[in-house]
Amino acid sequence: MNRPPSSSPAAKPGALALATWLALALATWFGEPVHAAPIETMSVDDVRPGMKGYAVTVFFGSDSDRFEIEVIDVVRDYQPKQDAILFRSSDPRLVHSGIVGGMSGSPIYIDGKLVGALAYGYRFNKDPIGGITPIKNMLAVGDLPFRPEVLPEARTGVRTGSAKARAGTAGWADAMLGLDVSPLPARRRPAEQDPSQGLAPLGAPMAVSGLGSLATRMLADQLGLIPARGGANGSNLPAPATKVWKGGDSVSVVLIRGDNAVSPNGTITWVGGKQGEKLLGFGHEMFGAGPSNLPIADARVHVIIPSVERSVKLSSALAVRGTLIQDRQAGISLRTDLTAPLIPVTTELRGPEAAMTPRIYRSEVALGVDLTPSLATSLLADALAEGGSDGTELVARVEHEIAVTTSKGPRTLRISDEQFFPQGVDPRAIARTRGPIVLSALLDNDFEVAQIRSITQRASIEYGAPVETIESVRLAQGEVHAGDLVQLELRLRDYRGKTRTELLALRIPDDAAGQDIQIELTSGQDARPPRPIPDTLDDLLDTLEAVYPARSLVATIYREDEGLSTRHGLLSELPGSVLETLSASGTTVGPVRFKQMARRVLPTKTLIDGEHAIKLSVKPRRGSTE
Repeated sequence: MNRPPSSSPAAKPGALALATWLALALATWFGEPVHAAPIETMSVDDVRPGMKGYAVTVFFGSDSDRFEIEVIDVVRDYQPKQDAILFRSSDPRLVHSGIVGGMSGSPIYIDGKLVGALAYGYRFNKDPIGGITPIKNMLAVGDLPFRPEVLPEARTGVRTGSAKARAGTAGWADAMLGLDVSPLPARRRPAEQDPSQGLAPLGAPMAVSGLGSLATRMLADQLGLIPARGGANGSNLPAPATKVWKGGDSVSVVLIRGDNAVSPNGTITWVGGKQGEKLLGFGHEMFGAGPSNLPIADARVHVIIPSVERSVKLSSALAVRGTLIQDRQAGISLRTDLTAPLIPVTTELRGPEAAMTPRIYRSEVALGVDLTPSLATSLLADALAEGGSDGTELVARVEHEIAVTTSKGPRTLRISDEQFFPQGVDPRAIARTRGPIVLSALLDNDFEVAQIRSITQRASIEYGAPVETIESVRLAQGEVHAGDLVQLELRLRDYRGKTRTELLALRIPDDAAGQDIQIELTSGQDARPPRPIPDTLDDLLDTLEAVYPARSLVATIYREDEGLSTRHGLLSELPGSVLETLSASGTTVGPVRFKQMARRVLPTKTLIDGEHAIKLSVKPRRGSTE
């Protein structure tokens, strides 16, 4: 329904109000869907100081209520091509709490006409003074279409070369509507959103449950939302099978749901469409991401938490009811007849104690180029914060199984990492491991956007410090000849300072006579197998999967001669003149030169730290007459 709630007294009833009431009564009597005639709106040009009206929002539960407002003044061009209407409220509930985060989108009526949405407020202010986004600007957002072609989705074909599969995303804009079309801004800490403490968007308080404080802070930093821990998970709360939306209803954007839950919350401003399937809310952006495809849910408000800085609603998302399709400066546009994807994520934690029962968390995360890696990583970081919080030496092993579908069909990626922590796990370091990097590559690469079917991430903790540092490397013999089996003497020091010596045998290439070679030793985690330049997403994924074991020592002999890594494979033993001919001209992106090499990978019982290199001049083969 897109009229003020019946519990909210409006202007004196006239013929139109009576006719509307009769139509609603008859529709209800005959069991038809209830949709009132479009609510009349008021232009910001007709708003004057001293005008009185009311706003509609949810203070508790799922039922909306009203509070009175009085217009203070109109601020012109507060945002680009967008005015702001300042108001004050004398409602006793707001005198104590001030304007509340989560009220964003609360419709405001004057003389029975919809003026706009409560969207702005001041931090630390003593009086409940807020700002209204004019409904005209929000309706412009509602006129924008659902744009699935610029959202992450699996492609039927592969674009090779430098073509971008999502090239249309950057070029699409709505300048004629005067909407903000800037890309997703750099992530900022919530406290940095408005350093001047001026009139600022209320924001959408990020209701969180099932996540610890560290993972919550990580998400708040990455998403730029104010967290409200203790809400979000309404899976056990009663929710009606169907929902007839009306202005003032509480709405949540579902980012994570399940055993863990994260849902920014706000309010519906306007309901339209033939079946009430079009909604507008917030009165300001959430991420400012433009075309979007995120699930929305109706919500229950548990309580308003008063704060000197910014009071917020503590809420829980109920049933998924539709999709957020546009996220713009003047508000968010929603559709109840569309379904947004959610990716199943299973997170498993095995603690250091053998008798400890593994903990398994089953959740779903929203799909987004930036969102999905951040959301999945926050679940993993939370599990590690729980299991690895002991301030002692330990090793965290993280494994990812990512089921995807590319244009070549389904496949499952298996990624493994192992990290040593001297004083308990720092979960923030997990965001820099290969699993999150692969998730980002699946959604943002030069070839296609993969369909992520499911994510399984396992973390296990092991007490101890199985780490050795390479302190020095020396040649255990004199001259080196081509074809020799040379002995390298490695001096290794463990975490407690105990040292040991190990001999490593390497074969010098038969054709390296007369060359200067370099032998490098490093950890398996710091070395990468040689791979051609990727030509498809599957090639890129093969490269990301091709790694050496974490517990290994890699010894590499680099030669003077160079090879070339191209989209057609690895070309070795090429003369310099040929290398120059094959190198691309007119571009800085082309084949990549690499040193010819011979490599040996040795399994170790410990994680290796440090990197050393020695240079050798190779003499002719022993017994050679050269």
